[in-house]
Amino acid sequence: MEERGVAPNVVCFTTLIDIFCKEGNFVEAKRVIQEMERKGERPNTVTYNALIDGYIKKGKMKEAHKLKKEMEDKGLMPDTYTYSSLIHGECIDGKVDEALKLFHEMYRRDLTRNIVTYTAMISGLSKDGRTDEAFKLYDEMKREGLTPDDRVYHSLVGSLHTAKS
Repeated sequence: MEERGVAPNVVCFTTLIDIFCKEGNFVEAKRVIQEMERKGERPNTVTYNALIDGYIKKGKMKEAHKLKKEMEDKGLMPDTYTYSSLIHGECIDGKVDEALKLFHEMYRRDLTRNIVTYTAMISGLSKDGRTDEAFKLYDEMKREGLTPDDRVYHSLVGSLHTAKS
């Protein structure tokens, strides 16, 4: 791009990072961050979300949490997307209590919990056999004005089936 007189900006760099993360090439993704900073572009929350989401999709939760801390240390605030990704990853790993801590941290930070956040949490609780807690979150989600989708209902029905067995 630069050869053609186009200086990459934060959007271009973040797109590259996202591509490398989807390929599982975290070395290159981190190199892009370094190059970005060297060129005077500051990574933003979206940049970190691309990295965090990439690590989570490859099952690297420890690294994802380190990146959340790194972004906070740099003065960037994790957003709903950041937390929803981390909650989803913790639930996939079977660490539902860790996911609940993040879920409650969102409330303390006054972040909106959206359908993705609730779906991840309800699914995690359901798979963990915590049917009552899953239904409490379902009720809370509806009180918040969110419309449950097929994934929510699938998780709740599965939870009831597991509890019955």
